[in-house]
Amino acid sequence: MADIISGKSRFNGDRNAPVRKVISINSQAAASLEQSEDVLDDETVKRKIRRHKIRVICATVFIIALIAAGVYIALRFMDNYDYTSYSVVNSTNRDDIESSRYVSFADGYVRYSNDGISYYKGNGKAIWNQTYSMQNPAVSICENSIAVADINGSTAYSFNQDGQVGKADTSMPILQVEVSSTGKIATVLEDNHANYINMYDTNGDKIYSVKTTLSGDGYPLDISISSDAKKLIASFIKVSGDEIKTNVVFYNFSDVGKNETERVVGGFNYDDIIVGDVKFINDTMAVAVGENVISIYKIKEYPSLEHTIEINNEIEKIFYSDQYIGVVENNSDSGDPYKLVVYNIAGKEIFNTTFAVQYTDIKFDGKSIIMNNASTFVLMNLRGKKLADIEFDMPVINVLPKGTRGDYTLVNSKYIQTIKLK
Repeated sequence: MADIISGKSRFNGDRNAPVRKVISINSQAAASLEQSEDVLDDETVKRKIRRHKIRVICATVFIIALIAAGVYIALRFMDNYDYTSYSVVNSTNRDDIESSRYVSFADGYVRYSNDGISYYKGNGKAIWNQTYSMQNPAVSICENSIAVADINGSTAYSFNQDGQVGKADTSMPILQVEVSSTGKIATVLEDNHANYINMYDTNGDKIYSVKTTLSGDGYPLDISISSDAKKLIASFIKVSGDEIKTNVVFYNFSDVGKNETERVVGGFNYDDIIVGDVKFINDTMAVAVGENVISIYKIKEYPSLEHTIEINNEIEKIFYSDQYIGVVENNSDSGDPYKLVVYNIAGKEIFNTTFAVQYTDIKFDGKSIIMNNASTFVLMNLRGKKLADIEFDMPVINVLPKGTRGDYTLVNSKYIQTIKLK
């Protein structure tokens, strides 16, 4: 132990006298200090630093794992939360004709009829309105773009959240309309001896035209375009005597397709099967739905058949998200009359369930499925668990998702209501 020798106390005696303090360390303590200094060499310091880093990393990993576990538990709780009723958050009187139709769009909804089309925010505030005169308006949506066309007429418009971005006037009757994410419009047109698939830019100028004939390609049943408008999938039915054949054809309108005849980069034949529905579900994946088969194609530049799903029952309805495919089958021979099966884009079955109620509308809403008819609303997660089965207070025409589970817009004969499940 160190001996401390001091001079006079600084509290007694001569206050002006200098204070002396001498600290003496005995030899044993000095030797110990010397030994400690010898031990702390470079290797020891590095080892201590490594241990400290490992402790910090372990602590960080533990904290991250703890947070991830908490988030997972919270999400599982939310994904299994049961709703038993709903509250009306906002309600406005309908001021349109009863034949008007409504679809979810961007962060609100679109109302369209024979007289015009309007976009409203989720709170019911009108953003834009376009008047027209159409006998049979039909819409197509891609991301934040929407097109409306007069089926069997010759006019089509495209819009985004801010208003009109394009218009196309065709010289032939329109059979189908598709829109890209930038507002370009694709149409199937009918002529006396041929059909045309035309793409128009936002100025109404024709970008390309694909001519098809009944004797050559067959009759176009359905088309779909990628969001950038550079890829097209089309199904054609051809009848020869008693034989029916469907051809699913891929076109590429980028630089890749320049050297290909009529821009065709691939085709697939279906003998004795009608493929009535084709759909780009994202920029590189497309689906073709036949009477008893679902084909999943991958197309970056050229198409390849990735997965085939055999369907044993009659398909009642098909619906899509960018990650999933939903199929409602006729199940009347096996109990409940309807069977719902959900697949991912790798062709793997996610879940299946049966139900007895006929729903007029079934769609994906993020990681949920919503089903409704005029009197009933059902919410289901992607494990097939029913989270809500609620009776409406009055008959409903539409249930429009708002992008968040539990929040919806109801359209009935009198009101447009924002509701929240509880």
